[in-house]
Amino acid sequence: MTEFSFTGGTARDRREIADFQDSLWRGGRRANLAYMDWKYATNPHLDDRYVTLAREGDELVGMVGVFGACWEVAGERFMLPCLTDTVVAPRHQGSPLFRMLTDEVVARLRADGVSWLLDFGDQGAGPAMLMNGWRLIGPWAQAVVHREKPLVADRPWHELPATRGARSRLTLRPLPAVAAEAMAGLVARLPGGEGPRPVRDAAYFRWRAANPLARYFHLVAGDGPVEGHLIGHRSGVDPDDGETPTTIVDCEATSDEVFADLVEAALAWLPGAEVLMWTRDLSPVRVAALRALGAELDAPTGLFTRDMYLPSLMVRATGAEMPPKLRHLDKADGWNLSGVSGRAWR
Repeated sequence: MTEFSFTGGTARDRREIADFQDSLWRGGRRANLAYMDWKYATNPHLDDRYVTLAREGDELVGMVGVFGACWEVAGERFMLPCLTDTVVAPRHQGSPLFRMLTDEVVARLRADGVSWLLDFGDQGAGPAMLMNGWRLIGPWAQAVVHREKPLVADRPWHELPATRGARSRLTLRPLPAVAAEAMAGLVARLPGGEGPRPVRDAAYFRWRAANPLARYFHLVAGDGPVEGHLIGHRSGVDPDDGETPTTIVDCEATSDEVFADLVEAALAWLPGAEVLMWTRDLSPVRVAALRALGAELDAPTGLFTRDMYLPSLMVRATGAEMPPKLRHLDKADGWNLSGVSGRAWR
């Protein structure tokens, strides 16, 4: 049996990691290094201490990353780490190496008293993860807008002219940069429920928008205080007419009319051949608005092999003692994933 050694990442591993991850990040060494620094070193909730490397002799053959996300549960905040950047050398794909890497991460989290690990990644490894102690939250539907021809931007986002929403009559403005404080203030004004929901404060909005391998498109509604915001995301290494979809990763609004106006403007302006939006936490009225604007609903069918490619969340208890408010995170009910998309952190 192949012998692997498992270590954390160090400064001397940086260039090797950047090259090894290029099959996933696709930025080239310099941009990949910047992405690695952004995702781990400048993350406001967790550093790179749980990044885990696998070596076969001296060769890097596998990596899993873990970055921090802050969640609020019944008024209390918790850092819940998220699995990310899982890459295994081609000759070891299908081997036990991925499971061994994640088991190593779980053991390190358990030793530090961290009780849960989350994963919003693609679920190609979903069946193996479910057999290894993970629980599935989901899957859920997403709205999809297919364009006959990709929309290619002919000017910078912030140079698009402001417009007035047909329903709300509010001004909709594309922004040159994230309005972190205004967006965080809007989130704080809106009800969020008692279940786990991501903390979207100004620090989080600023951090996410600084992703060097992504393009973000920020849109706000309101002639005074912000009454709604929408954030689109697109890979920074894929052209507008490339295959990667554009995703609406966040949309909050004080009314259904503001929501529909924001989405309508976004669908008119966001580049790409396809635009996606999670619908898990949208009301029936807002889902109907998406359909009226031309979106199709890609919904779960109950067939695992088909649904595994829909958005979902996987959670794994580490075995560490759990705070009382975190004891039921493996239950699907109660999660509020507004403002979260798996692409939001890429």
